[in-house]
Amino acid sequence: GLWLIEDNCDALGSLYKGKLTGTFGDLSTQSFYPPHHLTMGEGGAVNIVREAQLKPIVESFRDWGRDCWCDSGKENTCGKRFGWRLGELPEGYDHKYIYSHIGYNLKPLDIQAAIGCEQLAKLPFFVEARRRNWKRLLDRVRPFEEFLELPEATPGSEPSWFGFMVLVRTEAPFTRKDIVEHLENHKIQTRMLFGGNLARQPAYLKAGNGSNRLPFRIVGNLRGADRLMNDAFFLGVYPGLTDVHIDYMIQVLSDFLRKL
Repeated sequence: GLWLIEDNCDALGSLYKGKLTGTFGDLSTQSFYPPHHLTMGEGGAVNIVREAQLKPIVESFRDWGRDCWCDSGKENTCGKRFGWRLGELPEGYDHKYIYSHIGYNLKPLDIQAAIGCEQLAKLPFFVEARRRNWKRLLDRVRPFEEFLELPEATPGSEPSWFGFMVLVRTEAPFTRKDIVEHLENHKIQTRMLFGGNLARQPAYLKAGNGSNRLPFRIVGNLRGADRLMNDAFFLGVYPGLTDVHIDYMIQVLSDFLRKL
């Protein structure tokens, strides 16, 4: 069978049909990068949702790809720390230094965990503030739907909005670049929809030595990804934004659109 890994990095606190996102898969991922719903300064987490047998695998990737599953500060829980022979290592090589995966060093610091615990207690407030700011933006941008496609919640969902996504209509008399530059010039930060069509990113084109020799499989024409890459951008709904901040964003946006 297949394991389902649910990407919940931009949806923490959201509900779908009354169930929290991040609880649908066998594993789920969370991000604690500063712009996200909670922050520890950086980093993230992988939650073991249903299958405890995945825990050693996840922890191995977190800890450089180690084969050893001992908890920190505990050694030889298997009773044969020096009794293994794996790969082409000599017999008895210390199990703490045997690597069965290509892994990473992703262990959080204690100070990050302390910050995260405080943040977690504030999550309900953060979610409510994001929803409030998103709704205020939506209500005030609606008069400009002639030029902009606006976000809608999926039926049955109660999103904890990461941001307010705007899609410039293809028939609009301006480009995304035009409106984004106007906002940025007035000290309103914008954000692309992450990497857009990743198959068009320099790293992947370089890896395949050109778009005709990509070393991975692409299914379909990715027309939707191209549309988002060319026309979409985010405005912020950060919980610290006040009505004054939101109204300023709307005023600057309105000034641009009313001149058309």
